[in-house]
Amino acid sequence: MRRTAAQYGITEDTWATAKQQVRSVILRAAYERRMTWHAEIADRVDAVSLDPASSLINDLLAAVFADEYATGGPALTSIVTVSYGDLEPNSAFYTSARDLGYRFTEPFTFWTEEVHKVFAEHGRPEGRR
Repeated sequence: MRRTAAQYGITEDTWATAKQQVRSVILRAAYERRMTWHAEIADRVDAVSLDPASSLINDLLAAVFADEYATGGPALTSIVTVSYGDLEPNSAFYTSARDLGYRFTEPFTFWTEEVHKVFAEHGRPEGRR
């Protein structure tokens, strides 16, 4: 079940701004060809008070994922982990992927392929700093 602004007691404008800020943090990490994590995102979003362990951050990530899917982009949220140094995303990423219609039998393989697609599309060109 997708949650929305009203379920969190925020306006649609605030939801949209928070979602855009989440997307921007992820895109910055993608450009730098690195992973990001919930706390980094929470620290950089100011449209709402965002706890890294909250359902709100998971729902914002799911909304960003859905938006990217709708435009034919790669799974942008594949580069988001729960904590710094985690090796892959939490189960909510895979649930969101399946909810969107992705079909895979090996989650780790699906995830690594999506990470490579994100870096290929949004990452800084190789050799540039």
